[in-house]
Amino acid sequence: MIKALLIQLIGAVGYLLLSASYHRKSKKEILIIQIFAYLIFAVHFYLLNGISGAINNLVGFVGLIAMYLLDNKKKSTKIAACSIFSIIVIIINIISFQNIFSIFPMIALIIVIVSFVEDSEGFIRIAGLTSSACWLVYAIRYKSYISMLFQVIVIVNAFTSLFKKNKKDT
Repeated sequence: MIKALLIQLIGAVGYLLLSASYHRKSKKEILIIQIFAYLIFAVHFYLLNGISGAINNLVGFVGLIAMYLLDNKKKSTKIAACSIFSIIVIIINIISFQNIFSIFPMIALIIVIVSFVEDSEGFIRIAGLTSSACWLVYAIRYKSYISMLFQVIVIVNAFTSLFKKNKKDT
């Protein structure tokens, strides 16, 4: 019982960091905080026996570092890096495949990687919505209750944001 609570608490720390990152002023600050959050998520899912989730969070950790380092580079450089990184994600997921649910963190991670290249707010919102839906399915399978809660909140916020944006445009 205490171990299960501790595992959920570890996930909560990761989500608190991730949430706090969005309140930072610069993209670099956001990325630095998210790097730590991804490490915590990797530990959280590993402890839940969600190996694919743990591996994708570790790969996401490396990806965030890469995006941090490439932030001031040309868009073509970012696209090339995202393409290479996406291929690596697919290969790693083929090697570490556990079950059909392993696909969801992979899809979520590739979506997040691609969203770093885009400047369109609408695209980023849709990417966040889709990524969160993938993580929600995975969280349900591996009983990450804190992740379920957080992903539902993100989905509602992203959907609300999209709805408000579309309403303003009409």
